[in-house]
Amino acid sequence: MRLAAPVVVLAMGGINGSHEEARRNWPSDRPLPKTMLNGAHPFADGRMHHWTADHLGAQITHAGEMWNYAAGIPHPFPHFPGHGLSLIPCKSALWLNHRGERIGPEPLVTGFDTHWLCQQVAAQDKPWTWQLLNRRIALKEFAISGAEHNPRIRDRQFLRFVKETLLGNHRLVDQMARQSPHFIVADTLAELAQKMNALTASLDIRPEVLQATANAFDALFAPGNRPEGDAQVRRILQAREWRPDSLRTCKPAPLQQPGAGPFIAIQTQLITRKSLGGLQTDLQSRVLDGRGQPVDGLYCVGEAAGFGGGGTSGKRSLEGTFLPGCILTAKAAARHITGR
Repeated sequence: MRLAAPVVVLAMGGINGSHEEARRNWPSDRPLPKTMLNGAHPFADGRMHHWTADHLGAQITHAGEMWNYAAGIPHPFPHFPGHGLSLIPCKSALWLNHRGERIGPEPLVTGFDTHWLCQQVAAQDKPWTWQLLNRRIALKEFAISGAEHNPRIRDRQFLRFVKETLLGNHRLVDQMARQSPHFIVADTLAELAQKMNALTASLDIRPEVLQATANAFDALFAPGNRPEGDAQVRRILQAREWRPDSLRTCKPAPLQQPGAGPFIAIQTQLITRKSLGGLQTDLQSRVLDGRGQPVDGLYCVGEAAGFGGGGTSGKRSLEGTFLPGCILTAKAAARHITGR
């Protein structure tokens, strides 16, 4: 079927739904993980970008700049091959390598520099890492990005949302414990290590190493010590100074604190998400050709245009700025098309 129109607006998403396209454009100066999960829809595969460039002279720019996430798990009920869930990792969890050792010397803590976290995870010896925490932490801090696992927000159930925020999200934690083999629960660290090894079909996690990792962190809270000397604890304390974060961030405490269990280990890996590059556009969201001139009747909005011109975000973005970029580019296109 062939359709003709005086104006066409491209809104086909980015390139990160295709691992082949993401790997092809991966910056050579950054570590490339051996495996990744797919956190974008597979329709966002970059094919329309290339078709527009090859047939209409559009320019693709900054395709290697992406906003991926460091902590994904396979979707328990995948909608497509490689489908992953993007976790919002717990700030209070210890981020471990495949051997159960705390990654450092600067500990990995979510919510501060996602770009850096992805590079650290991608540089690990194996393409997965572990989040070590307990149920106390999980109930207050564990979350998953997206409407599917946030029904209280999606369905505007305000009172239930407040209840889960204040009393803990028992629903989500119990759901993942039932549905995901990558969300491991155990009463002891030795049992946890055994289950972690069973998942990876390896002996990577030595129980004594996992125990030593937990003991070293818990020793920070011994009488006479200053826990805030640890960079992760210090960042948690800083986050808790802001009221909204304090509602979703635990007060620092020993991992093996009595009554805080059972222990939880979450096996995570890098998950693709958003493209910061895309088709070059002007301030009216018109697609530009190689001479910087608008292609007649052709517009591009949202992630396909890199949220505003294919390079507007640079190498980093801020959480929450992607949707406004979609809205603003669409409004600019609509205004120019209608002349209003």
